Amino acid sequence: MLPVVIDAALCKKDELCVHECPLSVLTVEEKGTVPTVHPKKAGYCINCGHCMAICPTGAITLSAFDGRQATPFAKENLPEPDAVEGLIKSRRSIRKFKKKPITATEIGELIHISAYAPSGHNAQPVSWTVLDTPKKVHELGEVVVEWMQEMVRQKNPLAEKLFLAGLVNAWKKGNDVICRNAPAIAVAWAPKLGITPQADTVIATNTLELAAHARGYGTCWAGYVVLAAAYSPKVLDFLGIPEGHMAHGALFLGHPAVKYRAIPPRHEAVAEEIDGKYIFKAKPNTH
Repeated sequence: MLPVVIDAALCKKDELCVHECPLSVLTVEEKGTVPTVHPKKAGYCINCGHCMAICPTGAITLSAFDGRQATPFAKENLPEPDAVEGLIKSRRSIRKFKKKPITATEIGELIHISAYAPSGHNAQPVSWTVLDTPKKVHELGEVVVEWMQEMVRQKNPLAEKLFLAGLVNAWKKGNDVICRNAPAIAVAWAPKLGITPQADTVIATNTLELAAHARGYGTCWAGYVVLAAAYSPKVLDFLGIPEGHMAHGALFLGHPAVKYRAIPPRHEAVAEEIDGKYIFKAKPNTH
């Protein structure tokens, strides 16, 4: 089956899809004819959908998506730049959540949105593990703390650098500084081998974070979970992450128990021109 299907009755023969395809999968045998899949490049198609997105008549479908049509959008329906800027700037890391649950179905909707995040060669390698009850999240925290205790026992330099002994002690006293008593967590993982699996996972996680914020959910990056997953097979096993894969992003999710009312300042990157290049240097955050 050919990866790209073009409806000849709808095609305007404008060759927009031919010129837009990043891997030259489409071609025209003669000017003014319907484009076809290049016989030697059919296997190159990465299902990015650029051909569908640029076609003004909806003449193109991809076999990988069972002939589903592209969803039209109008530029005037996109949010204004100020709205996008406001969404980004108003995002906060939420560490206090209401006891109101957030379901796996609701998180699944966010995961589907995150599938539209860019990935290297459109590989879309990211999978997710979702825990949607406080009990399961707490159990994950226990596994993470177990790893931390072992790191402290071994006197691993990482334990001192990250104050793991203090985190373990706080956990034992009932202060959940690991999982923040979150009602749910979504952990993103991908194969270790690939084009850009780590970057793809982080970008997908950030995309989900912004989608969650737009819907009124609160999120916080689960850094200790990702750190433990990098060293502890038991954490990977608890999360159901198969061998040869690694977690690179994780978010606690829930309904915020606090309401932020303002956007704090950030240092602006300072531009410096060096040999015809502009270097925008971020001013380090000071403690």
